[in-house]
Amino acid sequence: MKLRILILFSFLLAANTQALSHSLESLEEQLSENEKYFQSIDKEAPNFSLQDADGKTVSLSDLRGKVVVLNFIYTSCPDICPLHAERIAEIQAMINSSPMRDLVRFVTITTDPKTDTPEVMGEYGAARGLDPSNWMFLTSGPTRLEDTRALVERFGHKFSPDGKGYQLHSVVTHIIDREGRWRANFHGLKFQPTNLVVFVNALTNDAHGPDVPPEPNLWQKLKNMF
Repeated sequence: MKLRILILFSFLLAANTQALSHSLESLEEQLSENEKYFQSIDKEAPNFSLQDADGKTVSLSDLRGKVVVLNFIYTSCPDICPLHAERIAEIQAMINSSPMRDLVRFVTITTDPKTDTPEVMGEYGAARGLDPSNWMFLTSGPTRLEDTRALVERFGHKFSPDGKGYQLHSVVTHIIDREGRWRANFHGLKFQPTNLVVFVNALTNDAHGPDVPPEPNLWQKLKNMF
């Protein structure tokens, strides 16, 4: 049943590229009305230069031309971080079943680079169902602890040690467009995944051009599929 839904979702996105790529302003208005956890943003995204689990250096500038879905977690988090990772995996599965697969990159950054070694990072994604073909787990490394803390704050939130080995933090999924501009936040875990996917799809189709009216009922079709 789930496979049938994903196939239908992929078909609708492919068949309605023009409708979904109407102006970002129009789409943001719809999201503001339909998704209370959506926050529109339009500014240059904070750059970073970090390492993946294989030790390869990755910068945000290396991802130009791709829409980036970015989040922060730490692997020893006992509750909300695993749920956030699983939500990202759910969104990734939806996107990877569509023509957007090669146009989107998923980036997770650890806020505990001292504990989250390359070995730990390498195992975490597989355990949460994340597909390494377009997902990466990045770290500043144990000698650059302040870099990660500063980066989190530049994205507008904090991970604060509670003195018991855990971190107090908010949950935000950040969306960065193909030109490296920070376009939106989806707060918490109660947002509708299809709303985020529709927004990402608009960005992959250069939704900066003139307004094109959305196809009647398309929004409802996509929103009600899951």
